[in-house]
Amino acid sequence: MPNNPKVSIIIPIYNTAKYLPACLNSIKKQTYKNLEIILVDDGSTDSSGRIADKYAAEDSRVTVIHQPNAGQSAARNIGLAKATGKYISFVDSDDEIKPTFIEKLLSLYGDNTSIAACGHEYHRVQAQTSTNPYNSPLKPRRSKETQEAYILKLLAKDGRLYSCNNKLFLAKIIHDHHLFFDEKLNFAEDTKFVLTYLKYAKGEIAYTPSPLYIYNSGTATSTMRTVSAKWSNWQASYRDLKSWLGPHPTARERFWLYVVYLRWHISYLRSVRRARK
Repeated sequence: MPNNPKVSIIIPIYNTAKYLPACLNSIKKQTYKNLEIILVDDGSTDSSGRIADKYAAEDSRVTVIHQPNAGQSAARNIGLAKATGKYISFVDSDDEIKPTFIEKLLSLYGDNTSIAACGHEYHRVQAQTSTNPYNSPLKPRRSKETQEAYILKLLAKDGRLYSCNNKLFLAKIIHDHHLFFDEKLNFAEDTKFVLTYLKYAKGEIAYTPSPLYIYNSGTATSTMRTVSAKWSNWQASYRDLKSWLGPHPTARERFWLYVVYLRWHISYLRSVRRARK
């Protein structure tokens, strides 16, 4: 890895004025300093845009893009189009990252690494409680295991790969293969992006269980409660997953695909129960 490579951090913003200062302060406190911070204000109607402009005036690394509301995927895509860093990370504007987030993820990269990821700290805003569900090492891929079977197994066993937010991506893979977020989706669009990236990223997945990304669950801007309670959204994601796997999966890949389906069905039922509360 070249010394001191630039890292682009893309933050889509929509009506998160209550949480945005904490998010941006956590980015400014990063121990790794060679950052390009791209704030995409997606048509906010509160003071989020003004807060973003204020931070840009105070820090030359910050660029603000204001656009009419087009959704989180469109905002991330604008950020991708503007990013010039060797590495790219995504942070949601109502979340935070710990000071060593970028530094530690960069340190995981070796000659055969395609993506680096870390644990989450799930902070439940209403209850004011936090948990770290992914605090164990990531088991390596077996010698005869296909990359697809390995990824499906990880999807089936836990949630480390679902989100784009706890990861550091190689910009070259994103740009070479013209990867963007699907703007037609309002559910699991980041999972689709991660899986598409991994289809082209043939190297290893490096992981630290340190909970360096703080996901604030239950904020006023969160839509997961409603969108995850629609079975049609889960079905669409499953169709995307089958398409990602290809027309001729191995027996092992078919097995893990079925386990993922069962996991998602259970998650859907839980989402319905939460939505009714």
